[in-house]
Amino acid sequence: MGERPVGNPMGHPMSGPAPMQGSSFGSEVAVFVDFENIRYSTINSYGREPDPITWRDKALRYGLMAVARAYADFDQHPPQVRMRLDVAGIEAQHYPAKRTTDATGREKIESRSDLNFVIDIINTALTRPDIRTFLLFTGDKDFIRVVTTLRNRLGKRVVICGVPGSVSPDLVAAAGEEDPLQMVQSVDVDLAVIRAINGYIAQLHDGFVPTQSHMSRTLWRFLDRALLPSEHIEAKVMEFLRKGILTKRPTVNGQGQELVTTELNPAHPLVQEALPGYGRPRLDGLPQDDDEEYDDGEYEDEQYAEDGTLVAVAEEDDAADDEAEYEDEEDGLYEDEEDGELVAEQGGAADLGVEDDNRGNLYAPGEPRLGRATADAIPS
Repeated sequence: MGERPVGNPMGHPMSGPAPMQGSSFGSEVAVFVDFENIRYSTINSYGREPDPITWRDKALRYGLMAVARAYADFDQHPPQVRMRLDVAGIEAQHYPAKRTTDATGREKIESRSDLNFVIDIINTALTRPDIRTFLLFTGDKDFIRVVTTLRNRLGKRVVICGVPGSVSPDLVAAAGEEDPLQMVQSVDVDLAVIRAINGYIAQLHDGFVPTQSHMSRTLWRFLDRALLPSEHIEAKVMEFLRKGILTKRPTVNGQGQELVTTELNPAHPLVQEALPGYGRPRLDGLPQDDDEEYDDGEYEDEQYAEDGTLVAVAEEDDAADDEAEYEDEEDGLYEDEEDGELVAEQGGAADLGVEDDNRGNLYAPGEPRLGRATADAIPS
């Protein structure tokens, strides 16, 4: 069986696995896992723990696993994840992080896993020349140099297996191939989370609105931990925002505070599947989008003639730019040719014994009229 060429004739990186055909497992592969990078990237992207069994299955598509190791300070990770590595046949290489204190008393944590990760890769390449393929489970660009050494100087085939969205493009370019760690989302889990979010929103008291931070802290009360552990809820909320299941918009709560609310998107098919007929919730404290809603101050300074005709709007900015002209003798309106202003002889403010200069400035009887430049200079 011929060896598959690295990259393609144009020199661009290749994507996707090169599985072994049938039961031909004559070649061997080396698997090295940057455990912290893969675990945290998976939690952030998918909202749940990674499954090392899937890593094993991916590696076996390239050949038998002659070497399989995962590197981390495993004191910082749940015990069950280390057990899962054992089940997958991947050796857990435990390297406690080095902790030091600087002059200001702040604790500094320095990982020792990355250094041993690189040393073991090079040692394996030198001591096991029969291993032609190296699968590196990481997305960290700090490993570009070891990748180029494997590929360019030692003639190894290198495949980058990282979590989409958390892989350095330069790292993939250095290797020439990638086989992303795709995780199939459980629709049932997403539907359950959507229903939980709806329950969370429904129980909010009057004047309170749903926000991302409060939702992430509170949603565990409405979810079965077996479906989604509480420590993964925040990542799930961020995932829903990226997918458009949740949307954000500015609002004002019952206390008059400006907030950004986080709501279910009724247009998303998963939301409709979980909550058939779901529409935008009309929450107390949220502004409504009905056509009849308007700014109360928008019309409060308008002046009308007796027949209801609009003759004046007291908005000085608009009046300075656009001057309305009316020539309706029945309404008793005429144009003052000297300054171009309109004066109402009947109706509106005239009925109250005062006159209107068409921009909301009222004059008492006998008070001298002001020209436009003078009137505009008077503060409102």
